[in-house]
Amino acid sequence: MKVIIVGAGIVGLSTAWALTKGGHEVTLIDQGPIPNPHSASFDQHRMIRPHYGAQLGYTRMVAEAWEAWEMLWQDLGERHDARTGVLAIDLGNHEWMKATKSALEATGTAFETLTYEEVANKAPVLNVAKSAWGLFAPEAGVLFADRIVAALARWLKLQGVELREKCHVTTVDQDSARVTLASGEELSADALVIAAGAWTGFLLPEMQNRIEPIRSAVSYVAPPPELRSSWERGPSLFLMTAKAQLYCLPPVDGCDLKFGGAPILSHADPKSKLTVDEAEQLGIKSAFDPYLKNADGYRCLHGAGGYYADPPDKRFIVEQSGKAIIVTGCGGRMFKFGAVVGQRVTDATEGRLPSNQLRAWAAGEVS
Repeated sequence: MKVIIVGAGIVGLSTAWALTKGGHEVTLIDQGPIPNPHSASFDQHRMIRPHYGAQLGYTRMVAEAWEAWEMLWQDLGERHDARTGVLAIDLGNHEWMKATKSALEATGTAFETLTYEEVANKAPVLNVAKSAWGLFAPEAGVLFADRIVAALARWLKLQGVELREKCHVTTVDQDSARVTLASGEELSADALVIAAGAWTGFLLPEMQNRIEPIRSAVSYVAPPPELRSSWERGPSLFLMTAKAQLYCLPPVDGCDLKFGGAPILSHADPKSKLTVDEAEQLGIKSAFDPYLKNADGYRCLHGAGGYYADPPDKRFIVEQSGKAIIVTGCGGRMFKFGAVVGQRVTDATEGRLPSNQLRAWAAGEVS
C-alpha cells in the first residue's frame, strides 16, 4: 500500500515508522526540513506521565505508550528516555489530584501517595506549604524529543522512505488520497494521513471550529549551584496549583532545567514567527517563584515554544474521513503518545482497527 503523510512532527514520523515496518511505501511531506528544528516536536525533553485527572483512558494509555517506545528503541538501536519518575504535588488543585489518584488505582498504575514530609524529601528544591501532598509515579519521566525525531528521520532515510522536505501542501483530497503542492505537483496514494498540527485548519477548513491554534512557551533555566545536584537526582515535577498546572523537567543527560505549564498558552497564528524573548522567559520563571527555594538564584538561559492545535475538551482527535486519517487536537500533550499513535494509525490503515474504535481510543474513552 502507498501512503502519503502530511506533517513530519512526532506523529508523522512515528506513523511513517510503523507503516514502513508493515512493508508499506511511504511518502512523508513537511513544509520545513525533516526533522524541523522550529517545529513543536523539536525540544530538549518532554514529560511522559500517567497523571491525567479523571481522564482514565489517557492514564491507561501511558502503559501502551511505553511498550511502543521500547519497540522503537529496538528498531533505532538506541534509546532516548530517562525514567526520572514524575511527582505531582497538590498545591491547591485538590479535585484534580483526587481524580488522578482514583485513575491510577483503577488502572493498576504503579504509584505512591506521599505526605508533606515525603514530598519535601523527594523534592528538596521546593518550598511548599505543609498541607501539600503528592502522587509519585516511578514508571514516568522524560523523552529526549529532539534526539527522537532526529533518530526517526535517520532511520526512515535508511529504509528508503521518501522524505519530501520544504514542500508546502496547499490542498488535500480525503476521498481520493491526493495532495497538491504549492509547486502545482499532485501526489496520489492508496491512503493519506494528515498530521499537520496547528496547520490542520488551513488544510481542512471544516476542522477550524473543532480546534484552536495555540502558542506554548517554556523557559530553560540554570538553578542555583547549591541546588543543581538535587535537581539532577530528583524526579520530574508536576505542580497542581489552584490557578495553573506547572511542570519542571530536570537537567538530565545534558539537558537544561525546563519550566513550563498551562498558564503559558495563548491563541496564535501558526504562520507568525515564534520567538520567546528574555521578558517572556522571566515571566514563565516567575510563575514558579512561590514554590522554589532561593527563587532569586535561578537564571534564565533561553526560551522555546511551539504551535499546537487545541480542542475544547482536551481530547485527541484521530478519525477517518474517506481514504484519510486525521490526527490533530493534541494541545501539546501528544509527544508522549507519538509512537503508539503511529502504531494505531497503521492498524486502522491496514483495516485491523475500526474507525469508531480508533476515534474512541484516541479520545481516551473507556468502555
